[in-house]
Amino acid sequence: MRIEWLPAEMLQANGYNPNVVLRQELELLEFSVLKTGWIQPVLVNRDYIIIDGFHRWTLSLKSDRLREKYMGQVPCVVLDIDKPEAMLMTVRINRAKGSHSAVKMHDLIKQLVDEHAYDMQRIAQGIGGHKGEVELLYSEGVFAAKKTAEHQYSKAWKPRTA
Repeated sequence: MRIEWLPAEMLQANGYNPNVVLRQELELLEFSVLKTGWIQPVLVNRDYIIIDGFHRWTLSLKSDRLREKYMGQVPCVVLDIDKPEAMLMTVRINRAKGSHSAVKMHDLIKQLVDEHAYDMQRIAQGIGGHKGEVELLYSEGVFAAKKTAEHQYSKAWKPRTA
């Protein structure tokens, strides 16, 4: 209820966000905003420094299609929060988003193909992947076939033993 559409140029990066988004995920994010619109506002403090939404904001500046569609505006919620709390909130929000489990991705892809008749290319585009990745995730027994339990990890990473 407190969303304000602000000029993207009015906002500033915070300089402490540890979150990194790779090019492929940025392209997916752009695709998502263009397809479904802004489903999350950018969170800023009263000085218009970004707390959450840095990558959405960056795209709003760099993407010609997003700038044109939204006239250079970004949906924002301005929070009355000090810098230390903003820093904690940035990390908390990023960590709360979680990560994807390959096993659950397999189940999701199977359901899209088997129950909803989606083809591999449509799924690949929808998740920002490639067809080969989707085909691999769709495969039965892929984790056993890849012998993930026998994988030899480098000495840079060693699993804990209980």
